[in-house]
Amino acid sequence: MNNTFNFKRFGKYLAYDLKSVWEEQRVFLLTYALIPVITYIVIVFFALVGHGFSMDFSDYTLARPSIAVRVSVFSLVSVIFLIFFPSRTYGFITDKAKGSAWIQLPASRLEKFSSMMLICLVIIPVAFFCAYLISDALVCLVDKNCGSSIFSSWNSLDMTSYDEDGKSFKIAGKGIWFLANGVLQIVSVFLLGALIFKKNKVAKTILTLFVISLVLSAIIGLAVSTIDIESFSDKIQAWALNYADNIDFWANFWSNVELAVIVVGLGIWSWFRVKNIQH
Repeated sequence: MNNTFNFKRFGKYLAYDLKSVWEEQRVFLLTYALIPVITYIVIVFFALVGHGFSMDFSDYTLARPSIAVRVSVFSLVSVIFLIFFPSRTYGFITDKAKGSAWIQLPASRLEKFSSMMLICLVIIPVAFFCAYLISDALVCLVDKNCGSSIFSSWNSLDMTSYDEDGKSFKIAGKGIWFLANGVLQIVSVFLLGALIFKKNKVAKTILTLFVISLVLSAIIGLAVSTIDIESFSDKIQAWALNYADNIDFWANFWSNVELAVIVVGLGIWSWFRVKNIQH
């Protein structure tokens, strides 16, 4: 049964895994999901303190978290959540006692790995973002002076570039694409770190990323020093002119290839780590 896959048994294990994750991480998840409410309360409180609690709460001059502030907080909180939850959820696998108990559960390694990937890459992020956006929408519903909610402004969260003629083209789709791209890459990296390192999982993963970035920068610097920059730039410009009509397609294509390579590569590495882990 070590590497077999049975759908019925997998369904039972997934339900058990979800229940266990919810029981262990619900406070962590709900705390982050309620950040919009906490942010609103803090900003309004200090605004009232600054005016000696003399202002009418409905007064439009009373400070509220604007859409720009809430989007900034949303981005920061989301990154922090995505960095920490993989190690909080499955970091115990490297622990001798808890990891041994996990290995002995009546399911194959492949079923456990599939459940882990589904929960980490899909279920928890979707649950978190849904809860967060609902919290933000409730704040805007209660106090109209906050402006539009993040969810209602979602279509404006896209990346658009302009060429010299002023023509616009999409780099890689709407904000939802950027969100999914970021989620998959961040979670894949820090889940692998949670499976490799036994202690200080997040810190060691960040340090490893820093070292890798330094090495890659050095390699790229050496490569650039050996080529003719002017000739290389001319070739890039010529390619861009030849494919100007569908540059957005190629930008999307290579972005998706990069995403697939990173997520699949890290996923395979995580699988071999789970497959071969021993206590």
